[in-house]
Amino acid sequence: MRIPLRNPWSLMTLRGKVTFVSGAAIAVLAALFGQRDVLLLGLLLVLVPICSAVFVDRTRLKLSSERKVTPSQAAIGEELSGSLVLDRHGKLPVGVLRFEDQVPPQLGVRPRFTLQNLAAEWSREVTYPLHGQQRGRFRVGPLRVRVSDPFGLASLDRQFNATSEVMVTPRIVPLDAMGNAGGSGSTGEARPQRLGLSGQDDILVREYVRGDDVRRVHWRSTARHGELMVRQEEQAWDPSATVVLDTRASAHRGEGPESSFEWAVSMIASLTVHLLADGYAITLFGADGPLMDPELGDLGTMTSRREAITQLTDVTPSDSSGLDRAAAASLRATSSQMTIAVLGQIRSADAAHLVEMQRNQSHAMAWVLDVQDWEPPEDRVPAATRALREDHDRAVEMLGHAGWRVVRVPGGTSVHEAWLRMSRMGEQL
Repeated sequence: MRIPLRNPWSLMTLRGKVTFVSGAAIAVLAALFGQRDVLLLGLLLVLVPICSAVFVDRTRLKLSSERKVTPSQAAIGEELSGSLVLDRHGKLPVGVLRFEDQVPPQLGVRPRFTLQNLAAEWSREVTYPLHGQQRGRFRVGPLRVRVSDPFGLASLDRQFNATSEVMVTPRIVPLDAMGNAGGSGSTGEARPQRLGLSGQDDILVREYVRGDDVRRVHWRSTARHGELMVRQEEQAWDPSATVVLDTRASAHRGEGPESSFEWAVSMIASLTVHLLADGYAITLFGADGPLMDPELGDLGTMTSRREAITQLTDVTPSDSSGLDRAAAASLRATSSQMTIAVLGQIRSADAAHLVEMQRNQSHAMAWVLDVQDWEPPEDRVPAATRALREDHDRAVEMLGHAGWRVVRVPGGTSVHEAWLRMSRMGEQL
């Protein structure tokens, strides 16, 4: 079934419409004054844009498009590359083709390019840069193509259906091993070092002594120290950690990628990847409860890492006002050895829930953001800010008195620097 012809006027460009109207006016005036040659010119000016409109309407593009975005997943700040492969297998040449690939502003500028003077059959590959500016999932496409006649008198927009998904993950910062207190060995031959916060085995290691069983060599410590190290205690355990992200919208300030919420997500992502690399099983919680299935936190480093990063890519601020649901879910779901939290604006009630969450655990660490530093000065209300900060300070003190290691994070602090501050606290234990 043939597609009905579109209204030629709707296909004309501004140039085509001006040409058509001018031709019609010339033809009318020429007929009134009996100017035959001028009349023919006017009719020609009327017919040319009409013929151009019919041409673009009936042009069968016979065009195929394939898009590829590499990589399909990147962290905030990383570069991506889009590639379009265009193929045409027609019988007749086409006019001018103008392309525009739909790109969300979070990934950069929409690429636009023009192909003209083309044969009936051709193939082209076009590449363009993309830049992950904001965390989340985005779709690139569909590709739009505008076909026009060589004179620019008429044009018609067409669109492909295919799109490509791009996932922009939180910025993940590599973290150094955290120092911790050492202990003394029972033999007195060498000073062992405890690995509980930086490795999978909760053991003591010491320098190799002639006669030690080579099966007791701890290769990870050997690589770190540059000399043979052996396990002093054979008892091992499966380390696990409860990781808490304060997802409450009311606990954060700022907008977009530079908000305190995005800083907290980046910090949690960096901590999670670091813990998984050290062999920890993790359970990840937000203010509303689990952010990922607890069973997925103990499926091996790569699988758990992929699942955690996916969930942290999709996480959004919550309407919850407290951390009570996070604490309740944590106590039901896990009996881990350590709690790690990245918090926004907290109150005394929040601190009480966190202390309850830490019950029967050997370690608890919290990075507490001074979120007012992320708030634009014009949005601050001095009296309200003072009251919130005083309650915030009391809550931080409560955590410290309950045995938490707490690092205050002012605005402008990098994730790496915040980690180093906590690491230095560990060295002082």
